[in-house]
Amino acid sequence: MLNNSEWRIINFAAGEGNRFVGDDCAVWDEKSLVVTTDHFCEGVHFDLSFMPAEAVGWRLMAANASDVISMGSRPTHFLLNAAIPHGREETALQILSGVKRFAGKYGISVMGGDTSGAERFAFGVTMFGEKPEKPLLRSGAKPGDRVFIASKVGLSLCGYKALKQRSEGYERSKERFLYPDPFVNMPESSDKISGAAIDVSDSLLSELRLLCDASNVSMEIDFDRIPVDEELLKGSVEFGIPLERLLLGSGEEFVLLFTSDSCHDDAFEIGRVTERGSLDVSIFSKNGRLSPDDIRIFSHFDG
Repeated sequence: MLNNSEWRIINFAAGEGNRFVGDDCAVWDEKSLVVTTDHFCEGVHFDLSFMPAEAVGWRLMAANASDVISMGSRPTHFLLNAAIPHGREETALQILSGVKRFAGKYGISVMGGDTSGAERFAFGVTMFGEKPEKPLLRSGAKPGDRVFIASKVGLSLCGYKALKQRSEGYERSKERFLYPDPFVNMPESSDKISGAAIDVSDSLLSELRLLCDASNVSMEIDFDRIPVDEELLKGSVEFGIPLERLLLGSGEEFVLLFTSDSCHDDAFEIGRVTERGSLDVSIFSKNGRLSPDDIRIFSHFDG
């Protein structure tokens, strides 16, 4: 069961039975839209001491677009809010250039927003997409489904460590952390997904648990089938991070995790959905069973 301070606050704010909360986007049936929102705060979501300012704006857009894409839609419009410290207007323009570059590349139109002064930077985006005929929900997983991820994971955490420690190399990891692209990481067969879907924003493990909770199922994951980039093997040693944490605990990957009863050759099959049992997620490897409780995942409030 996924239970941390962040989700306690979300559930309290939403109230019981809120039909809009529980997926990557709110499904607004009356307007035929899917809607999401996300914000980045300086010192929590980004650190300009080792990150280009433009990457902050790009990542903010990618985070929101990933939510829309994971619902089976495509982002079309967005609202932008910006809180800017006095005297740092030039840096703000650099951050906004990343927003504009992402929006321009994928034809997403800004509709307006708001600006304010602040002691530290904070940027928020609300993004809209057309409601698909059958939105991909977290509640769609069924026993017997296969579990897939659309791309390799772990690169974001590895890239973060490499940038922060100013390590040479790790170009794929740095690219994933600074300029994630949910469009590039979408499988071409996404229109054939028959089960549940979610984007990997907090961690692979936490998203697996969210799918299990929403669908009232359990999952068996074969750790050895999770694809491993060569940079992760090197980074695991250099940064002192267990490989299982890189693969299962890395956040802000913005790749699709989904279940389906059919084969998807353009994605990585990592497990299967089972009837609900005493454990939501069971992880097995050739070396034995991994305990999900031993995997550290990121939470903004729990550290």
